[in-house]
Amino acid sequence: MADKLEVGDRAPNFELPAVYGYKAGATSPSAEEGVIVKLKEYEDKKWVILAFYVFDSSPEDTRAMVCFNEWNRKFRTKEVELFGISWNGVQSHRQFIEIYQLGFTLLADEYKKTTDLYGLTEEVDDLGQMVKRIHRTTFVIDKTGMIRAIWDNIDDLREHPREVWEFIQKEKGV
Repeated sequence: MADKLEVGDRAPNFELPAVYGYKAGATSPSAEEGVIVKLKEYEDKKWVILAFYVFDSSPEDTRAMVCFNEWNRKFRTKEVELFGISWNGVQSHRQFIEIYQLGFTLLADEYKKTTDLYGLTEEVDDLGQMVKRIHRTTFVIDKTGMIRAIWDNIDDLREHPREVWEFIQKEKGV
């Protein structure tokens, strides 16, 4: 596992299978096959939010992703692309997007390589057994590929997207 990244570090590039978010009136996200997202493609174009979460449809992560979805339109007005990343596969992401009508892209880190690159794999005690999981963390990356903000001890999952929005507003200007 890599060391934890810090503000000012260059965001590690990745290529991950993706499921596009739901768009009202459009076909289901599951109609897209073989989509790959590369972080490098956003350099010199847009800022990026990477919201790493533990598991599709868990109560906490559902709350977090639904709240991010409510703010996604505002992020886009500032030319910021939002991605959710978990170890779930593409099929799980398709169902998660369709059930909750998420309007942003989910990335499938099934082989856990990106999570390791970002230093977010942790061991936790789950009913007396140590298991690995993603440490819920959000990164804001600017157009140059530099990490501008990191939230890794998120107290209130409902308010977290607002914190990210306020940071972006301050950094990019209103």
